[in-house]
Amino acid sequence: MNQPHLLQQEKASYSKISAPCSVFGECGGCALQDLSYEDQLHLKRQRLGRAFEALGEVPPFELIGLEEPWRYRNKAELTFAGEPNCLTLGFHAAGSFLKIVDLNDCLLLPEFAISLLQDVRLATSQTGLSAYHPRTHQGFFRYLIVRISQATGKALLCLITAPGSETLVRELASQWCQRHPNLISCYWGVTCKVADSAAPETLILLEGQPYLEERLGPFRLKLHPLSFLQASCVQADRAYRLLCDNLGDAKGVAWDLYCGVGLISFYLSCHMRQIYGIDIASHHLELAKENAALNGVQNVEFRAGSVETLLKDRLFWFGRARPDIVVVDPPRAGLNRDVYSSILSARPWRIAYFSCNVESLVRDLRILLGSYPRYRLIFLRAFDMFPQTNHAEVFALLQR
Repeated sequence: MNQPHLLQQEKASYSKISAPCSVFGECGGCALQDLSYEDQLHLKRQRLGRAFEALGEVPPFELIGLEEPWRYRNKAELTFAGEPNCLTLGFHAAGSFLKIVDLNDCLLLPEFAISLLQDVRLATSQTGLSAYHPRTHQGFFRYLIVRISQATGKALLCLITAPGSETLVRELASQWCQRHPNLISCYWGVTCKVADSAAPETLILLEGQPYLEERLGPFRLKLHPLSFLQASCVQADRAYRLLCDNLGDAKGVAWDLYCGVGLISFYLSCHMRQIYGIDIASHHLELAKENAALNGVQNVEFRAGSVETLLKDRLFWFGRARPDIVVVDPPRAGLNRDVYSSILSARPWRIAYFSCNVESLVRDLRILLGSYPRYRLIFLRAFDMFPQTNHAEVFALLQR
């Protein structure tokens, strides 16, 4: 759903409005601010419907909008650019790998987050250090991760840099925490990678508490800078409740593949006898176990490793752990051949698939629906997890 030229053609049939963001069109973060929210939802429904045509006949589906389509994001990853004493901090420009659009405001982020970003930009500029340049691989400041708890209003910052002075970044963190009482956690991430990725090799807590607490539905969650959580807690809760409403008579075993901090597993734990969660990132699973204890969840077992590798242990996964339900929420690239094979060999009664990338979703569904044992697509529902952008989250349910 992200081809820019096609999107512009599709938008031409709608009445344009004045985009409220001053850098709309320049910033690559939003694509639909110049449409009313009603028209945004209509356009997304059309785009999803065309994508689903590749599956043949599909169940009727809805796209659930967000009641407040502004300042809904609970996390942002921003990039530094510029020279000493004149740093910029923002998102990549539309269609550009190098240019960063300096943000005085972002209407997708809570206002408190904006005040933090402005302070960070000012303080880092005053250090006299430059931003990292992706071509020369020189410079210090690289990324900033900000998380805002929608439950508490508290915030967590993670400054990501090239290797350098710990004394300097500790002084910055202390300064930010003193100025912003709601900033309860400040981390320093250090990376030597040349890839454009806000995933540091080293993570150090500089100030405050190790975790930010969030709440979705009945569950409390501890989060650190690298934890995955859907952008809108409201929509995530709706999606996971819908999953539980569609478990049917299954009360046995469930697999939660790519489980992250364990949130889907916790929703399933109220309905299934046993859940097995798998994730390749050990830092996700450390938090998943802490979150399970925090919520009194005792029927979930987490295992660290890649999904495709762990599921090759057929004796365990197709014996005692044979699933009635398999839930997958993979990265944007979707599933690979080994994962398809393992899921189909396990012969679960139902397969639930969450995806923010309709292209990889449709590809994977075509493979699953065209394989043996035979599955049919019995339910589709989309959630506008990302208002003002051209993305949506889709929940698809298959039954054998």
